[in-house]
Amino acid sequence: MKRTLTLIALVTICSAMTLSCKNPRTVDPTPEEILQQKQALADSVLAEIDEIADQLFNASSDSFRPRKFELTDKEKMVKPDYLLDPSLANTLLTRSQKINALSFYCIDNGIRKIYDMPCEESNEAIVKLAADLNFPLDMDFLTSEAPISEKMKANYTACKERGDLALFWQFEYAATIEIGYILAQNPELFFSRITDDQWRAYYSRKQARKKANEKLAKYDEEMAQLLAFREQNRVTASNAEREQKNKSVESVKQYTIANKEKYVAKRNALLQ
Repeated sequence: MKRTLTLIALVTICSAMTLSCKNPRTVDPTPEEILQQKQALADSVLAEIDEIADQLFNASSDSFRPRKFELTDKEKMVKPDYLLDPSLANTLLTRSQKINALSFYCIDNGIRKIYDMPCEESNEAIVKLAADLNFPLDMDFLTSEAPISEKMKANYTACKERGDLALFWQFEYAATIEIGYILAQNPELFFSRITDDQWRAYYSRKQARKKANEKLAKYDEEMAQLLAFREQNRVTASNAEREQKNKSVESVKQYTIANKEKYVAKRNALLQ
């Protein structure tokens, strides 16, 4: 009975999404609409998303992490001025803005760490946004040296339990966008800390996230909006160009140098 009701709800949501394609929204969905969509996912869909999440966790274990980069004392002298201002957290209005900023601050803290910069203000911004989103982040665990895959699993489980997997996948998407933005700020420095194997694992992580987004976009309006954003703000012009770019650390470094403004524009667009 429960499964039947779930599938009926799913059909209802799909019908509503079909109508929304004919009459595009100009405002964010209400919290009630969002919750209804999350709870309508069938068990079979959730099982597929769980498998994709496992791929994400495995790839992340072998990927690079900006917070693990080691800088010389001389390199640390030139502090980054491109990280997201913590005070911006008080000005954000929409759910998507808050999810993206929350993810940005978490990634930025890794850069603050390697430059020996304070994280108190950005931590306060993280706590505020997590509370606004009812996202149960454990700050002690988040700032610990636990493997990134374990942190991702904890976030995924928390979002799944509350029936809001879109929160996890949008958070993950924003994280990869912020990493690309940061790498574009100093390609020579940062790419020299990444091996080809680490980049391949990172690319696999991005591919898993892409697959989950495309799957969930069929059932979830937020994920459909994120998919549309991706297509409208592509850094590469085609899939073939994307594959060529990601062949090696050197190829992606050269592409990043030549297309820095695209990475910056895409990241900033997530806060609009």
